[in-house]
Amino acid sequence: MTSPHHGTDHRRGPNDYFGLARLLHPLNIATFREENYEKKPVLVRRDDPSYFAELLTLADVDRALHTSGNDLSDFRVVVDGKETPVAELGAGSTLTAVERIYDRYRSGSSLVLNGIQDRFPALNQLMRALGAEISARININSYLTPAGARGFKPHYDMHDVFIAQVHGTKRWQLFGAPLPLPLRSQPYDRTAPEPTEPVSEFELHAGDVLYLPRGTVHAGTSTDEASLHLTIGIHPVLWSNVVAEALQSLFERDVAYREALPFGFLGNPDLERQVEERIAELLADLPRKVSAEEELRRTVKAGIALNPPSLEGHLDDLERLDLIDKDTEVRRRISLQWSIETGAEAVQLHFHGKTVRLPAHVVDAVRFTAERHSGVFSAATIPGELDEPGRVVLVRTLVKEGFLTVC
Repeated sequence: MTSPHHGTDHRRGPNDYFGLARLLHPLNIATFREENYEKKPVLVRRDDPSYFAELLTLADVDRALHTSGNDLSDFRVVVDGKETPVAELGAGSTLTAVERIYDRYRSGSSLVLNGIQDRFPALNQLMRALGAEISARININSYLTPAGARGFKPHYDMHDVFIAQVHGTKRWQLFGAPLPLPLRSQPYDRTAPEPTEPVSEFELHAGDVLYLPRGTVHAGTSTDEASLHLTIGIHPVLWSNVVAEALQSLFERDVAYREALPFGFLGNPDLERQVEERIAELLADLPRKVSAEEELRRTVKAGIALNPPSLEGHLDDLERLDLIDKDTEVRRRISLQWSIETGAEAVQLHFHGKTVRLPAHVVDAVRFTAERHSGVFSAATIPGELDEPGRVVLVRTLVKEGFLTVC
């Protein structure tokens, strides 16, 4: 495993937000991308127990429990790899749903809250930031384990993870990667004997973060106090996804790949030889029939839609739409993923899983609004040959569609 990285100073300016840089600090993003991503684990240590406090605290999880009422479908109760659905806890008991969960927790079970980014705005923002920076779908779960307990036996995940320790300490064991970068169709064999000789063993303290490439066998046990951590799952677009979708598209438009193999070919040497020859022909024809450029466009569009759109404040924007003038300050939505396609008659702006078509002559103005990142601007500051009324119309259109937001 990569040697630990240490650091305590991190930005907390008014315009700062929790993204990949703060998650990894002081480890450089470029170093992580080149040396660790999909390659090997890395542990970042910090002497700062409150580093992740703005994302989640123990009190936040407690609040999520007691404000959920009887709707606890997002929670899982796990002990040593054995999961009990919340709906089945204490069947026939007079205890409330929350009390049944706490009863299991007091007895040593871990509480898992799935998709916690949907409950807390700071985690939702983190999900969007990481999704935009890594170009992947992000999902965040929280794991609360009582003192001296283990939620899961050694296993690997079919996606990369960041483990951010929020509260307490957890002792982790890593057992290597017997199957590097497994697909979702290659889950860990939980019936196999449990590994006993870890490759590395260490404690993760509050404020620390651990990155594990998918396929890394791991297990964690809390120490003498409760442990709360976030597991930030990274679900990227794989080459296998791109190739499979390209082939599926080809199959749908070319009847040659939809024809059946010869009638009665099994056990017929002549027909089996014909099958072999035909397979070779179809495979040899793939480069001519599959366009890398077209598949790139398809992949970019799919990548933009990996994470749900952020439209906070959009109702207010729509109410103020007619009031937007040349001096109204706007900005592109933070962590928004987008792409632009240009043509002779139109420019297509892809974002939020949709496409907004605009006249081709506004392409430079559209690029300006898209490439301003989180910077504030107004219609009056948009460069190019588009006249002032046209710039105002463009800004109003992009605010209406949710690409821009009024500051």
